Amino acid sequence: MLGKLLKHDFKWINRVMPVDFLILFILSIVVKIVESMEQTFLLVIIDKIVSAMFIGGVVSIIITCVMRIWSRFTTNVYKDESYLTHTLPVTKNQIFDAKILASIFSIVLSALVILLCVAIVFINQDTIEMIKVMWQSLIDVYGGLFAVCFIIGIVLLVFLELVFFMMAGIFGIVIGYRSNSFKAIKSIAIGIGSYGVLSTISFIILGFMSNFADFEVFANGFPSMNTLQILGLTFIFVYLIYDLLYYFIAKAMLNKGVNVE
Repeated sequence: MLGKLLKHDFKWINRVMPVDFLILFILSIVVKIVESMEQTFLLVIIDKIVSAMFIGGVVSIIITCVMRIWSRFTTNVYKDESYLTHTLPVTKNQIFDAKILASIFSIVLSALVILLCVAIVFINQDTIEMIKVMWQSLIDVYGGLFAVCFIIGIVLLVFLELVFFMMAGIFGIVIGYRSNSFKAIKSIAIGIGSYGVLSTISFIILGFMSNFADFEVFANGFPSMNTLQILGLTFIFVYLIYDLLYYFIAKAMLNKGVNVE
């Protein structure tokens, strides 16, 4: 049953996303073609316009994806659709888990589409050579295994931060809709407030580490392997804790009861 719920939520969240994906893909092709042509004064202007439209398309995908995640959760758990949702032969835990998993898969899908379109725009012979040089520099300084772990760590950290942003909204909705009035406003305030507080704690942790940790820098300007390990593992752990806190607290609050509108 969890799989059916997940599939249904995923399809709802991404119902309109293919349109945004297609627009961004077309814009990436247009930007690529324009930038490959001889840059006359007119083409420079056109390039700036289509590049701005491309950036706007990226932002639109991110905003649309996150807003549909929050909208799906609110509508399906607390508004009109909730009467059907809560009569299904499933537990609140299954409902919550399905929505979180569908949200995470939706974020990953949008991120992959954005990465593909960015690659279309920026990947050429020069950038390929630059990437090769940067990769070889990582290997020369840190070794092949650590270079691979470094890239994986960056991807994991970005993923956890995106989930953190999404879960802040879910957390705000669950807490805000336990109220009897001004539910939407309270949800927004709680989501933004909790996100701001935890983000501030992250900056405090970074500041504390900068002042007291012994961060080594090689003569060539690269931070030491030990420095990268400390920073990377610390913030992967921090954002993993944030995500788990949001998950378990929101899930526990949902299990205490739902105040359906």
